[in-house]
Amino acid sequence: MISVIVPVYNVEKYLRKCVDSILSQTFTDFELLLVDDGSPDGCPKICDEYAARDHRVRVIHKANGGLISARNAGIRAARGDYVCILDGDDWALRNMLQFIHDTAAVSPEPPDMVLFAAHSVYTDHLEETVNLVPEGYYDRERLEKEVFPYLLTDTRNGLQVGVIQAHTWDKAFRRELLLEHYTREERIRVFTDVPMTYECLLHSQSAYICNEHLYMYNKTNEDSIRAKSRENLLTKSFCYLVRYLREHLGGLSASIDRQLNQYAAMLIIRTGKWRAETAPSLMEAARHLKEGLRESDMLSFVSVKNLPMKAAAVTALLKLRLYLPAMLLCAARVRQDKREKQSG
Repeated sequence: MISVIVPVYNVEKYLRKCVDSILSQTFTDFELLLVDDGSPDGCPKICDEYAARDHRVRVIHKANGGLISARNAGIRAARGDYVCILDGDDWALRNMLQFIHDTAAVSPEPPDMVLFAAHSVYTDHLEETVNLVPEGYYDRERLEKEVFPYLLTDTRNGLQVGVIQAHTWDKAFRRELLLEHYTREERIRVFTDVPMTYECLLHSQSAYICNEHLYMYNKTNEDSIRAKSRENLLTKSFCYLVRYLREHLGGLSASIDRQLNQYAAMLIIRTGKWRAETAPSLMEAARHLKEGLRESDMLSFVSVKNLPMKAAAVTALLKLRLYLPAMLLCAARVRQDKREKQSG
């Protein structure tokens, strides 16, 4: 019924908890694919130990190719009707697979995707990770009306992230859909979930969306790929990401084309805000932003047209190579975000 894929790289400290959370599921009709992406630690041995003990576990050993490469190897080998993908340093609640099975069984038609929620796990607290649309079954008409216009970005209140979480780990995909729309560009190393999640959803005929918390997203692992992704912002990998999105999602609708432009602008502005927070001075932050834009060529993907006013102002300044004034606007936004957060 369900294939569970776990790409494995350098997560020896966490892997057993992840695997045990799947093997102890209340729903038992699944296979677990552990994809060892050339991990240099003890992970390959741990994977083989589990495969020797439980017939539901299969191991794929491969040369290191990155997260998307490992995920793709699992997708191509999967045999279930639905596919789930976990990160090797996270874990699932015991009823996750049962919920997916039951949801598919009671829906008007088996949905192409099942979307649920998660808890982000910090050292001293939990935070909710939820989708920002009403819960329920969405046929194609409802997806096009209520979800797709705000999928990648939502400009109803400035330039915000879209209403659907981009992660792959809080979703189940029909295998046939996934085989048609998994991410072929394996050079993408930042925001690796974004292209596959949104491409699959835009080609879905139906989806069940809810905010049932079924997954634990480990934010305490500072060595993880995702924790280090900010170090690589505005590199060539960003360029690979945006180009791939434009090639595979562009032209689907005028709304999606507009969102793709807004999404590229949002990535640049969020990088500017992060630099403003972390650099020792705004001059230094502006220098880093300048270097990143030159390396990634991200501005070539962005038009000022149809951007919200503040985002348009930052983008226009950057296109004029006025990096410090643009950084001043980013820093002002950081201060405003902090005030809003403190005020609740």
